[in-house]
Amino acid sequence: MKASTLLVILCLQAALENAVGESKAIDISPGQLKCCTNCNFSFSRLFTCDDITKKCDPACRKCAVVNTYSGKQFKCTDTFLAMCGPPCKK
Repeated sequence: MKASTLLVILCLQAALENAVGESKAIDISPGQLKCCTNCNFSFSRLFTCDDITKKCDPACRKCAVVNTYSGKQFKCTDTFLAMCGPPCKK
């Protein structure tokens, strides 16, 4: 294995270990959202979904009420590990 490849692997491993350390404070949800249109994805493979919807996805553990002009709606405030999923259909 080339030294440069090994260096890249070690850097990625360190970044993932940092993400795991952060996950204890962040409380990563083990679920997976069915869809997310406004995904905030980070380098550490953690993401949050900024979608405001009529009801929260069943995988969401922390659902916050959002007051809008059209009334109460909801936003999942969980942090997830993996991919965001497909965009939601309206």
